[in-house]
Amino acid sequence: MILRLVLGDQLNYNHSWFAKTEKNITYCLFELHQEQEYVTHHIQKIVGFFASMRAFAEHLKKQGHHVIYWEIDHQDNTGILSKNLDHLIDQLKITRFEYQKPNEYRLVNQLSKWVSSITIENGQVDTEHFLSTPEEFHELFKGKKTFLLERFYRYMRKKYNILMEGDQPYGERWNYDGENRKKLPHKVAIPEPIYFDNDVSSIFDQIESSGIKYIGKIDPSNFQWPINRSQSLEILNEFVHTKLHA
Repeated sequence: MILRLVLGDQLNYNHSWFAKTEKNITYCLFELHQEQEYVTHHIQKIVGFFASMRAFAEHLKKQGHHVIYWEIDHQDNTGILSKNLDHLIDQLKITRFEYQKPNEYRLVNQLSKWVSSITIENGQVDTEHFLSTPEEFHELFKGKKTFLLERFYRYMRKKYNILMEGDQPYGERWNYDGENRKKLPHKVAIPEPIYFDNDVSSIFDQIESSGIKYIGKIDPSNFQWPINRSQSLEILNEFVHTKLHA
């Protein structure tokens, strides 16, 4: 049996992990106290994460994947990632553990230390979120005394032929930073944003009863931000449409 961990910022519907279903693979997602306690988050951020994670777990289940999802108040949820994993590995008789490399250094350290302590086989894969890798970035700046992101941006545009005309930038300029620092002209009409009316009352109640500290306010019966892929794509498509017709 293989156990695969999916973190809250790794909700990638198109990751190669999910290309096919396999009976011997179980995916696990946890709503964790530890992720709410290292810093105090805005309540809308916490609710947005939990709602998105739940939508993603449901999507995987509908695709035929075996998924274990522990909400913040689940009876077995210790609130600590490593302890939850220990519990599942023992409970399910897991023989191999796999995870996507975290995007946060804090979690990279936590998982690396925990993985070195377990006795079963394990492996790490890429999140498949980015067009480059840390190794590629380090190689580009090897031996350099200064780290200018402009150098990295130019490298990536050439590599993927983004806004390029041959080997020169489209429009004959690499950036418009000078213009971007100026105030938005009054004559520019700002389009109305898309809002949603998601009811996240049950999630908010769980957060309240779990004693999670937070900042900010929320209307849980009318949560306006996207909480799943379809809503997110709706906003993306509207943005692209607006930019193309601006």
